[in-house]
Amino acid sequence: MSERIGRLCDELRIKLHGMDRRLEALKSNGVATFDNSQGVLESRLDRVEQRIYDNRVTVEAANVRVKAWLAEKKAGSVVGRPLWTERHKAHLMEVRADDAEVYAIAVFELAAAAADEATLAVLQALLARNDADVAVLCETEPH
Repeated sequence: MSERIGRLCDELRIKLHGMDRRLEALKSNGVATFDNSQGVLESRLDRVEQRIYDNRVTVEAANVRVKAWLAEKKAGSVVGRPLWTERHKAHLMEVRADDAEVYAIAVFELAAAAADEATLAVLQALLARNDADVAVLCETEPH
């Protein structure tokens, strides 16, 4: 009977040792995966920050163009002068098309900048969450 219990204990020890090895392998794979993902996130964050920095002049100019276009439109409607006359119809259509194109380009540039800012915020949130996860793991691991 004790021989049978001894074999059972040996089998359990072997299984426990195997489980321990697999757990360590999983843990080290998890750390490697985490480190890799952290590196990818940081790299993307750097690229987005650089793109935002590189586009700052374009964004500022787009803001100025949009504000000027809106002020011009507002001034035209406030004064109450007719913007549309038969005599200048073709010229006004051409001017309006040019204005609309300038406005559309500026708005697109602002939208692209807003998308970059949103991407930056998401990446920063992911990195902060990763940092918090690491802090929790470090607190719970036995030393």
